[in-house]
Amino acid sequence: MARLSVEDVARIEAMIRDWRSSKLTWQLVIIACKNELGIETTRKTLLTRDGIKTAMRLRKAELKVPSQATRQFTDIDRANDRIARLTQRVAELEKAQEALIDQFARWAYNADAHGLNEAVLNQPIPKPHR
Repeated sequence: MARLSVEDVARIEAMIRDWRSSKLTWQLVIIACKNELGIETTRKTLLTRDGIKTAMRLRKAELKVPSQATRQFTDIDRANDRIARLTQRVAELEKAQEALIDQFARWAYNADAHGLNEAVLNQPIPKPHR
């Protein structure tokens, strides 16, 4: 098994986010990786990537929720208003995500500059003594 590249991880995450079947298991993802993406991997390898685990958890939760079909609007103006609001919300969330990525990069640089390594930064928060 080869290591997963950043591009492979992104492709696997996208595949999971676009998963259409009602059943989503690690075994099915492994088979789909091989058949659709040409990536041979194992569950253990997939579980080492937080992005893949998060995508899997979120998509499984979405698939469990009963289908909430979007409302069909009879008035085109109402539909256009909703599209405009949703488009604006997406833009706001993308901007917030960019800000968080910039903040993380700044923190990572400063942590490295002050001698903190990833192992120290990933230590769990101690439980309060009560």
